Amino acid sequence: MAYIALYRKWRPTAFEDLVGQEHVSKTLSQAILTGKIGHAYLFAGPRGTGKTSTAKIMAKALNCEQGPTPSPCNSCTNCQKINDGSSMDVFEIDAASNRGIDEIRELRETVKFAPVDGRYKVYIIDEVHMLTTEAFNALLKTLEEPPSHVVFILATTEAHKVPATIQSRCQRYDFKRITVDEIAARLSHVAAESGIEAEEAALRLIAVHADGGLRDALSVLDQCAALSGDVVTLAKVQELLGLVGHDWIFRMTKAIAGHEAQEALTIVAELLHEGKDLRQILAELTLHLRSIMIYQAAGTLARLDLYAETEESLQEQARLFPAERLPEMIRRLHEAMNELRWSPQPRITVEVALLSLAREQESSEKREAVRAAGSSAGEARIAQLEAKLAQMAAMLSAGKSRGAAPVGQMPAAQASIPKPKAGSAPPVKKQMPSALSAGGLRQMPSAPASAEDAAAWRQVLADLRTQGKRSILACVSQAEFAGATEAQFYLVFRSDILAQLAMRNYRKNIEPLLAAALGREVQLVCSSNQAPPSPPPAPVQEKKSKLTEEAPVIPAGEKPVKVDIEALEGEERSNLEHAVDVFGNTFVESQGK
Repeated sequence: MAYIALYRKWRPTAFEDLVGQEHVSKTLSQAILTGKIGHAYLFAGPRGTGKTSTAKIMAKALNCEQGPTPSPCNSCTNCQKINDGSSMDVFEIDAASNRGIDEIRELRETVKFAPVDGRYKVYIIDEVHMLTTEAFNALLKTLEEPPSHVVFILATTEAHKVPATIQSRCQRYDFKRITVDEIAARLSHVAAESGIEAEEAALRLIAVHADGGLRDALSVLDQCAALSGDVVTLAKVQELLGLVGHDWIFRMTKAIAGHEAQEALTIVAELLHEGKDLRQILAELTLHLRSIMIYQAAGTLARLDLYAETEESLQEQARLFPAERLPEMIRRLHEAMNELRWSPQPRITVEVALLSLAREQESSEKREAVRAAGSSAGEARIAQLEAKLAQMAAMLSAGKSRGAAPVGQMPAAQASIPKPKAGSAPPVKKQMPSALSAGGLRQMPSAPASAEDAAAWRQVLADLRTQGKRSILACVSQAEFAGATEAQFYLVFRSDILAQLAMRNYRKNIEPLLAAALGREVQLVCSSNQAPPSPPPAPVQEKKSKLTEEAPVIPAGEKPVKVDIEALEGEERSNLEHAVDVFGNTFVESQGK
C-alpha cells in the first residue's frame, strides 16, 4: 500500500477532531442538531487551520446514513465515498484554476439536479477569492436562492478579497491560528500513534516554525521522521529547517550587548560557512529579541508563544539590554531584512546592521552614564549651595538678634531722628511676627502648641539627620515650633530669608515626614518674627505761606529768629503749628514789652 503523508492520514474526520477551532465545531454541530442548516457558508482563516477539513466533515454530517448528525459514522457508504473523494454529491472546486465565468455557468446548470446518494449536494469552493468579478456576479443569484438540496461552502485565506455582496449571503466562520501549545500537543499524539520517537523540544520548535498552521507542522514532522529514521531530535529539526539555532543566536546577542563587533562579524562568517541563510539569521535574531522584550514586559512565558527559549536563558539575556532599547533594535533588523531584497551584497547589509546595533548599544550606555553623572553632580552642587545659603542666613539672623548692624548699612534717617527730651516717654513700636504663607502673604499664625506636636517636630529633625539631608536640617533647625491645627503646622524663623527658603525649597521634603510623625496630612506654614524694614523718612518740605506763593517779606530792621517746633510739647506746639499754617514760618523778635 502506498505511503500516506501524515497531514492526510491524520486529517480530522469529525468535529471533535478539529484542533483549536472549538467555536466553529460547536456552532455547526448545534446547527445540525436543531435542523438550522444554512444554504451557504464562508470559512475564512490562515492556511492549515482546518477550513477544507471542516467542509468535508460538514458534507459527511449532512449525508451520513445515520444523519444528519454532528458525529458522522465514517463507515457507511456515503461517508466512505466522501472520504476517498468519489462521492457524486460532493463537489470540490479549486477556484484558482476554475475562476472564469464559464465554470460558474456550468456549476449553475448542475445545481438543478437532485442528489444521487445523499440528502444534499455540497459544493466546496476552495480559495474562492480567486474568482473573477464576472464569475462572482454569475454566482450571486444562485448563491442567494439555491435549491433546498444544495449547500455552498466557500473557503478562503483572504476574506477581504471576497465581495461584500457574496459575504452578506453567507454565514461566516473565522478560523483562528492554532497556538504553539495546541500544535505541540497534537504532534506529540501523532508521533506516539505513528511510532515516531520525538524530543519535546524538537516538537515545540516545529510548532513555533509552523506559525499557527497544523498542516505545515505535520509536514515538517513527516520530513524529520524520514530524515532521521523515525527519531526526531532538536538538531535534526534545525538542520532540516535551515535554522541557525539558539546557541548561535545567544552568542550573537551577547556580542552585541558587549559591544564586541569583531565577535559578531566572526559569527556571521561561521554561519555562512555552514550554509545558513542571511535572512534566516536576521529573522531568528529578531524573534529572540522579541522574546526578551516580551519577557521583560510580562515576566512570564505563559501563552506568549516565544521562540522556544527556556526561562533561564531569557532571564540571563534580559539583563543585557535596557527595555527601551529592544524595540529600536528590532526595528533596525526589520529595515535590514527589507534591504536584503534589493541589496547587491546581502552580506554587507547584514554586517552593517549588526555593527550598528553593537555601536548604538555602546553609545547609548555612554550617554546614560554621562547623563547620570551630570545629574548627580548637579544635585550635589545644588545641595552644597543651599547648605551655604542656609548657614549665611542663620549667621545674619543671629547678628541681627544681638542688635549689631552690618558696617556701612546704618540707615541715614536714623541719625536725624530727634532724641526725646528727658522725662518724656519714648514712642512704643509694636513688633508683630509675620507668617509667610504659600502665596507670600503675611499673616499671624494662631494655633495651640501641644506636647505631641512638639515631639513630632523633634522626630522630623531626627529623621532629617538620619537621612543625611544636611542642607534642609541647617535651615529648619533655626526654626521654633509655634503650634499646629488639624490641617496646618506652624514654624517661626528669626529671618525672612530662612522662612522663604523653607517654604519654597524644603516644604515638599518636610511635609511627608510630618505626616508620618503626626499620623495625618498637614500643610507647613513658615513665619518670621523679623520686623519688616522701616520705610525711609519723607523728605522735609518747607511749608509755604497760605497767604502768598512768593517768598516771605521780612520787615526792615527786623531779624529772623529760629524756632525748634519739635522741642515744644502739648498745646504750645499745637498753637504754633496753627499759626505757621496761617502766617508762614518766618519768625522775628517782638518789639512790644
